[in-house]
Amino acid sequence: MNKCLQVPEILHLICNELPNRAPDDSKRLLAVALSCRALLEPGLDRLWHTIFSLKPMISTLPTDLLKTTKELVTGRWIFSVLSLCRGITPADLGRYTAYYAPRIRDVEIVSLPETFCQETWQGIQLATSGKHGALSPEAWQVTWALPAHKLRGLRDESLDQTYAFFSLFVGPRATSLQLAFKSDNPTHVASIRNATAIPTSLKELVLMDFSPIASNSSYFMTFIQSNAWCNLESLDFEHLPADAIPHLSTLPHLSTLKIRNLENIPPIHAYCQETLEIPPPYLAEISTTAFQCLKILKLSSSKIDNFNGFLQRLPPKNQIHTLKCFLETADSGSGGAVERLLFTIHAHCNPQNLRTLVIRGSLGARDEQEHLEAWANLGIELDPLYKFSRLEILSLNPLTNINLNPRDIQNIIEHFPRLVKLKVDHNVFDSRISLLNHTHFLQLLYKLPHLKKLGLRFNATEAGEFPSESRDRAVLVDLAIDGELKRSQLVKLWVGDSPIYSPTSVAKFFEEHCPKLRMENVFTLSRSGYHLDTVVKMYRRRWNAVKDYIVYAPP
Repeated sequence: MNKCLQVPEILHLICNELPNRAPDDSKRLLAVALSCRALLEPGLDRLWHTIFSLKPMISTLPTDLLKTTKELVTGRWIFSVLSLCRGITPADLGRYTAYYAPRIRDVEIVSLPETFCQETWQGIQLATSGKHGALSPEAWQVTWALPAHKLRGLRDESLDQTYAFFSLFVGPRATSLQLAFKSDNPTHVASIRNATAIPTSLKELVLMDFSPIASNSSYFMTFIQSNAWCNLESLDFEHLPADAIPHLSTLPHLSTLKIRNLENIPPIHAYCQETLEIPPPYLAEISTTAFQCLKILKLSSSKIDNFNGFLQRLPPKNQIHTLKCFLETADSGSGGAVERLLFTIHAHCNPQNLRTLVIRGSLGARDEQEHLEAWANLGIELDPLYKFSRLEILSLNPLTNINLNPRDIQNIIEHFPRLVKLKVDHNVFDSRISLLNHTHFLQLLYKLPHLKKLGLRFNATEAGEFPSESRDRAVLVDLAIDGELKRSQLVKLWVGDSPIYSPTSVAKFFEEHCPKLRMENVFTLSRSGYHLDTVVKMYRRRWNAVKDYIVYAPP
């Protein structure tokens, strides 16, 4: 054992497993580094691996170099501004740049309790000859996200000053940049454009824009065309102008694309039932090289038509295996709008590759009032999705109810045999009683052999009850293969506002059919307790009580 601990590589592996994010972690790592000579270098490497503020750098500077001024923000938060007592020289930074800066691999600046004044920043820039990445030359990831947390730190003017100099932390070796800024601020824009041009092999870029939407379309168009982005694999940003899509589609290695606040991307075509039978000829006219490497696409918008508009720019033979669409407002979730989106997905997604499909409304965006007239059988047809037989994850929780019926259950079982996770309507309030009951739950359980997570709104009032036992036996006989029921793999369940009468009966039902299920957070309807009516509140109490009655068999 002693000989092993004398091998530097092993000591580095040990130290790399030590936590380094909390303040107490830094103290422990420093103690480890100072405990013996063999642990000094690996301990310091781990201690300096990630920096979250300027404090580590400040601690290495000469004590006679800086003076501190305390300032209040909104009368509550205090931050420090450090100004120069004398001119700064390269020798003042020598200890930091030679011994500590090369150890830094991750710069995560999201809140600054202390910073330099502009004069100090300029002095540091001159002392380092303005070299990009001089303050963290080996860092592969740099996060500079101050606007998101400005109330907990800097004033706006101090924040703006930091942007002119943060490229001192961005070197050619950086592969990941995560930047929060305001595109209506010229200093921010110029600094972002400069920083993204520094790395020679940038693979991940996250841009969080905190400016009003109207101010940034021209900025992004210029920005995205200013670089070939030859190595970029992941791009996360917001407010995409429609005229930027053609250039975006040419990025040669882009495999992950996330667009927040997608607006003003009108659909090119209106698809309908006929699209399922005869593909429109213009689909063949879309360039097959557009988004040729794209595999993960995540979109968020206030209107479904913006999803249609973007997806209709995709060639049908694309490589996308994960598609997620997040709705942000209640106005966009009508049944007709959702059906149009399903038709677009049918026309522009590749059934050979699509594995994950998520359409979800954001929390707090529910329409609190239903129409006076309601129809028990009215729902959204899932026919456009049935060609995606390789789906493993299907989550449909838009801002209106899909309202599954027994025929839908049969189709899901037939067309999606590989499902591991299925979530439909578990997070949408609906005054209508579900058309499904516990027997349809059993069909999914035993006919989808890979199913581990299920979100389903169903009528559980007869589950485990005596009058339904004979009917359940008949259902189970039909579900058995060679006279045996395959053991359920279900481990997680969400039930929405599913009706339930007897927690004890439902507990027995789950004990028998779901031996691996753990009843945690099954009732997740995203409405506050104030808005839930008395009946739904009772359902929640009963579902939460089910776990208290379940007796799990020993593993």
